[in-house]
Amino acid sequence: MTAPSSAQPDSDSERLIAQLRRRCEALERRRAQYEDELARKDAEWETSLRRLLTGLLDVDDALAESLRWSARRHSTVPHHAAADLASLTEHVSAAHRLLRRQLLAADVRPMDLVHQRAEPGIARVVGARPTSRHPADLVLEERVPGFYLGQQVLRTAEVVVAVPGSDRDIGPGPEPSQEPVKEPEQPGRSTTARRQPRRLPRHKRRTRRRS
Repeated sequence: MTAPSSAQPDSDSERLIAQLRRRCEALERRRAQYEDELARKDAEWETSLRRLLTGLLDVDDALAESLRWSARRHSTVPHHAAADLASLTEHVSAAHRLLRRQLLAADVRPMDLVHQRAEPGIARVVGARPTSRHPADLVLEERVPGFYLGQQVLRTAEVVVAVPGSDRDIGPGPEPSQEPVKEPEQPGRSTTARRQPRRLPRHKRRTRRRS
């Protein structure tokens, strides 16, 4: 008796299944290669972006330092150059504000850690300042400001923190000068001793009177 056709091995079906399996494996390898290539390009793009943004932060530092310099020079600059310094300061300030707006548009934000705790992941302590008015590890100054890129740290801040101690423990002041203090000169008074007129001998005085 002949076996039913459904019970006979279907070589065509097995061949099709094998072909489909090979195609699926090839597609899986191509998908893995594509994902690896995409991840590599994403990493390169992120590295390039961070390098660009870090360079812009260097420009931000330079502009901020220029503003601090002009603020220090404002009280000492000659009167005829005050207007030029004010104009220069305004231009630098405008460029600084524009750069900060562009950084903010790229999701780059300053940390602003002053009066906050110094967290190891976002701040590096480069100095300590004894004080009794603030708790320990509170940030008193940002030597180098830190920035976020989204939720990640773009640049770690370099900060000065408070440590327990007296405010007078910051450091010894300059030693007093050992030179004697000169009294201020009075108007119209000469600093050199006044020379007294030389008295003539008696016989010369008599001769001068007779002449």
